[in-house]
Amino acid sequence: MKKIQTILCLMMVAWADPQRIRLATWNVHNLFDAIDDRYDDLVPKPEQVEKKLEDLSLALGRIGADIIALQEVENLSILQRLARSSGYRYAILVEGNDAQRGIDVALLSKLKVRGYASHKNDRLPYVEGASLDTKFSRDCLEVHLATPVPMVLLVNHFKSKVGKGKSSDAKRRAQALRVAQMVKNVGRHYPGCAVVVLGDLNDCLESWPLEPLARSGLTDPFARLAPEQRYTHKHRGQGIALDQILIHPRLQARVLANSPEVGNDKVYRRCSDHRPMWLDFDL
Repeated sequence: MKKIQTILCLMMVAWADPQRIRLATWNVHNLFDAIDDRYDDLVPKPEQVEKKLEDLSLALGRIGADIIALQEVENLSILQRLARSSGYRYAILVEGNDAQRGIDVALLSKLKVRGYASHKNDRLPYVEGASLDTKFSRDCLEVHLATPVPMVLLVNHFKSKVGKGKSSDAKRRAQALRVAQMVKNVGRHYPGCAVVVLGDLNDCLESWPLEPLARSGLTDPFARLAPEQRYTHKHRGQGIALDQILIHPRLQARVLANSPEVGNDKVYRRCSDHRPMWLDFDL
């Protein structure tokens, strides 16, 4: 396992109820600043950045998550601005491997973070159709939380479906294989911790690329939702469940009844082309 870095808190806010914890994930779609950098990304005007942050702060308040994993965040600076405006104590982001758009995975938390580690330099297991030196498309961000049941979050944003299908599928499978290895490693190195894999995995859990995670021993608390409730993104008019929160069996009995939910409010649609998803634990 990687050496875990300790982290200082960004700001002081009131502690959330330690018995009831809401965990969420959301691809917030192009959370960029107004600085033109080396990446081939959008460069919004300052007023557009402010509007995006305002809309996201409103949306995060509506979600009410104690911990939320985010995808498509440009840098730590813009993440910290969002954290301050929406009341999050910790903001974690490590610049990842996306050399084209510069988008990263991130985490906001109101609960204490013990430490974190980046896996952006991990070499992934070989899968035919992917290159020998395949790495995570963005990063796999490992975050350790000081929750009543200690949790280790693995925040991801896998290779998109854009590009040649076989190559794209192979890269996602390589990433899923590596994350499945990490799930086992957490169990060996941090006994008593409950691991959670979450983020935009750019595929359905039943797909060939995500099969290693489907067999990892983690469970999908959103599986009971009907397809029209479960999808998180629309591709060519069809709803697809691209975003996932997969939890350790130790947490399954602690999921509050009817709490797994995928948001479908206009405030979320105003911010992103993905829908946020969340669930509540009694820890």
